[in-house]
Amino acid sequence: MRTVLITGAGGFLAGHVAAAFASAEWRTIGVGRTDPNRQAARFDSFDLHDVADTEHNISLLERYTPDAIVHLAAPASVQQSMRNPLADVHGHVLPTAGLFESIRIAAIETRLILISSAAVYGDPAQLPVGEDAPVAPISPYGFHKLQQELLLEEYVRIHGLRGCKARIFSTYGEHLRRLAVWDIARRALAGHYTVYGSGDETRDYLYAGDAARAICCIAENAECNGEAINVASGEAVTVRALAGEIFRAAGVDAVPELTGEMLPGSPHRWRADVSRLRALGCPPSQWSSGLQQTINWIRAQL
Repeated sequence: MRTVLITGAGGFLAGHVAAAFASAEWRTIGVGRTDPNRQAARFDSFDLHDVADTEHNISLLERYTPDAIVHLAAPASVQQSMRNPLADVHGHVLPTAGLFESIRIAAIETRLILISSAAVYGDPAQLPVGEDAPVAPISPYGFHKLQQELLLEEYVRIHGLRGCKARIFSTYGEHLRRLAVWDIARRALAGHYTVYGSGDETRDYLYAGDAARAICCIAENAECNGEAINVASGEAVTVRALAGEIFRAAGVDAVPELTGEMLPGSPHRWRADVSRLRALGCPPSQWSSGLQQTINWIRAQL
């Protein structure tokens, strides 16, 4: 049985990733500092530690000799990065450097999937945005994701690590207690119908379960020579349309009230070119495939 090691294992996306790999008959090893979403039960084994700890990493790598590593451990908030950029750079760079150096020292053969972000593109001049488009972050979070990518390029080119960059666009799903879908649904279910933005901003949404299956596909089929791969639906969805679909799924008979305000660090338009992902054999997914079950889960949290 193939083995995957997943860092940031207590976070929102990690549980979905573990489930996708388990469905593909991989053994799943989770590594995390905390488990706020109680994801440990979704892994075959869960190791509580910080991946910035190189010595501990090396012992784990030698014990499990993973066929693939999915590196998720990092801060996940654009707005928090605006408030505390130094903490954000520490949270992105130190664990990543520690993990990459551990792989180099342990000298194991593995395929590393760095979970990066569409935030590295900033506000792209042309859509859909392909992986060869210029990178131009507009938030500390985006800049620090780019620093992770540069670290990967260093270890691929100089030290022979095998890895690639999965640039995740806008995801939603169970266990995510922040961002647009959670915020709009939670407020609407409580009788508050305001939504940030003009309504014309676009995002490329993908259900977390579909994103996780795409990451598994990348681990199995990518060349891992430092390349970037967009992970998205390839559909542009306006904030107005998103809010309308959330209201419908939540059974809320109201019209979204757009505030016209934009959050700092937020791009105006996103839509991914997903041709590289499709070329790896990952089937297309509609952006709304998991919306109803996500709304049902949000309702259960209130």
